[in-house]
Amino acid sequence: MADTEVDEADGRSGARQAVATGSVFAERYAVEELLGRGGMGSVYRVRDHEVGEIVALKLLDALSATPETVERFRREVRLARRVTHRNAARTYDLGEHEGWRFLTMEYVEGESLHTYLGHSRPSLRRALDITRQLAEGLAAAHAAGVVHRDLKPANVLIESGGRVVITDFGIARAFQDVDTSIQTGGLLGTPAYMSPEQIAGERIDARTDIYSLALIFYEMLSGTLPFASSTPMATALARLHRELPDLAAEPLLPKIAAPLLTRCLARQPSDRPGTAREVADTVAGLLELAQTDGHPTTEQPSPLRGALTTAATQHSQHSLAWTTPATPTVPRGRALAVLPFRFRGPSDQAYIAEGLGDELIDVLSTMRGLRVSGSGATARFGEGNDRDPRSVGTELGVDVLVDGTMQLSGSRVRISARLLDVSSGFQLWSERYDGTLEDVFALQDTMGKRIAEALRLELEDIAHRGGAPAEAIEAYLRARRLARTWDWKGPEGAVALYDRCIELAPEFKPALAGRAIAYLRAWFLPSWDADEPDWEKLAAEVVAEALEGAPELAETHLAAAIHGVQCGEYKQAANSLATSLRIAPTYADAHAYLGRLQLEAGRARQGIAHIELAIELEPRNIWSLVEVARYRALHGDLDGFEEEMRRFHQSTGRDVDVASAVLELRVGSWYRDRQRILQAHLLLSESASERYIHTAFARMLVHDELAEEDLRETLDRILTWARNPRFVSMVCQLAAEAAQHHGHEGLAFECLQRAAETVLIDLDWLDYCPLLEPLRKRLTFEGLRALVRGRAEAIWSTPIDD
Repeated sequence: MADTEVDEADGRSGARQAVATGSVFAERYAVEELLGRGGMGSVYRVRDHEVGEIVALKLLDALSATPETVERFRREVRLARRVTHRNAARTYDLGEHEGWRFLTMEYVEGESLHTYLGHSRPSLRRALDITRQLAEGLAAAHAAGVVHRDLKPANVLIESGGRVVITDFGIARAFQDVDTSIQTGGLLGTPAYMSPEQIAGERIDARTDIYSLALIFYEMLSGTLPFASSTPMATALARLHRELPDLAAEPLLPKIAAPLLTRCLARQPSDRPGTAREVADTVAGLLELAQTDGHPTTEQPSPLRGALTTAATQHSQHSLAWTTPATPTVPRGRALAVLPFRFRGPSDQAYIAEGLGDELIDVLSTMRGLRVSGSGATARFGEGNDRDPRSVGTELGVDVLVDGTMQLSGSRVRISARLLDVSSGFQLWSERYDGTLEDVFALQDTMGKRIAEALRLELEDIAHRGGAPAEAIEAYLRARRLARTWDWKGPEGAVALYDRCIELAPEFKPALAGRAIAYLRAWFLPSWDADEPDWEKLAAEVVAEALEGAPELAETHLAAAIHGVQCGEYKQAANSLATSLRIAPTYADAHAYLGRLQLEAGRARQGIAHIELAIELEPRNIWSLVEVARYRALHGDLDGFEEEMRRFHQSTGRDVDVASAVLELRVGSWYRDRQRILQAHLLLSESASERYIHTAFARMLVHDELAEEDLRETLDRILTWARNPRFVSMVCQLAAEAAQHHGHEGLAFECLQRAAETVLIDLDWLDYCPLLEPLRKRLTFEGLRALVRGRAEAIWSTPIDD
């Protein structure tokens, strides 16, 4: 990113007028601070409400939004997404809002190298470490086929923990681009840090970045730039006409750095190191030497400090990344490469398949324990080339490959993807996805995430199977299948099958996590038989075992979140969900669960966004639409309620569903719709047993009149089956509605009070359920509401939520 100048008082820029601190941009990004300004626009620290994370928002000034700058914006996203490395800032998304072009990036809490050099002069070891990290980041970019072309201290961020990050790929070029020179009507880059070939308008490659890196290294060591002249352009031109001085004789340069600097600052690119990888390895060796060579270890005041005092303010706290601590990664992890998707369709739309591959790489690279090759490393395995998984995988040094095809016919898109084992060449997994080409970016985003999530689950299972016997794997797969239908209990239920799997393979981590969720679900369900196990105790034990034995799995932390909710520990639950989604940002079940909690806690916009994403990632999460429909009905939007219910039934292909029928029953009661109540009761009576809670609830409502004693008897009977606090709270909610429906306000308030005193978090229901309006007028209602709101605030205050 270009060096910026913070000046909020100046109102001349359209970007400054469009975004004010404290405002919400594009109905998604809460603006917290202007970080700086560059040649193309402004950068803000914002909180992304949809994912609950701090990110950097780069906004293109209206006056700068020429076709060329807009294309640079797009290219910055496309190229930056290819680079997946801790020393290269991640670029997330590109968008447009009310005519404003913007992109979002990783937020790095720290300062620019430009600012750092304004107040400090690094020790030799620190300078070597910064240079090594920059070379590592460049090596990753070059491996992905990207040359930066504008590397300078202002485009380098130093995180508070010491991580060094390269930013701003706005003028970067792919190696394979036809135009890799700077013949674009003017110089691209910053003259003070340009290579001679850039100044001369010659063809550039990775060695251009190596030259700029050497200039930065030189500046860190000496406090100035080689060939220093009166202006930056004069300094740059001097590199074309003057010989490099003898660096070994320079008094400000440590002798051990001179040979490397001499090579990297050679006038001819052919005389420089060929790769940034070579530079990184050389610098690492120098760093080891410096550890024992008696060089200063502390930073010194910069000799330029006085001259740069003003400039030092330009990038203070400039940032581009997550404030949430990154989930630690496995040192090596499983290595994967995504081959270019084969494209079948009009040649002028082949870029869609390329974008899908880049999106898939981008999403997969966020997953813990998975090393993903950039698209530059796999570009040579495109159409017509040998794609034998064994030879390709060996050449790339990966364990598994993703191979796929995209077929485009009119507006219809079919994507086929498969996972291939490199050692055997066998197919491990395959899936097909169908969609409509309505929006290219939305298609790439949705399909990329869906494929990535399916791959994550498959890779997780494969990676952890180890020596697990076939019988254990079979039990695990059957248990996972039963879990989708909520078949938890019994000798052949999911709980028993997970137990069988763990007995045969005690260290099979996916089974440890799956079993924890299964026990929690079993605890939630009513216990009709007196001899049922103590599900509460067992659930706590297996969750603890999963956290100890499989803490790296997102499923484990979802289990911990569910346990927290069922016990009323909402802060712990929210933190566990945040951890789950940091480990696996595409984990659909975690998004669905979080969405439901957010809807209940009064954060509807965030909750609906998570639910919609969960459905995109895994269509089986369509049941979550019932929660969205309930929200619409609570707020009086009955047309919206009907639309969500139609969408639910069309997607499931089922006319009879317990969850949707119960909601129909409740909405009929809320709005005194007798016909809706009767229809819902009919549907439930066809599919539920006498003891089923929803059948009992339906019978409470279907009668024209029902005595308070009969309601109490039914409630007491149901509560004898309820062992789980979350389930008790739900029963009391339904009972409060039934009692109020029949005019028994005293009983309704008792039920409301009991729900609030257990684990109720459903603030939205408490505030908007039409039946509760008389109860909200009671003096003691506010006390109950405060209790519920306190739990909701535990969800609101967690970074994933707000």
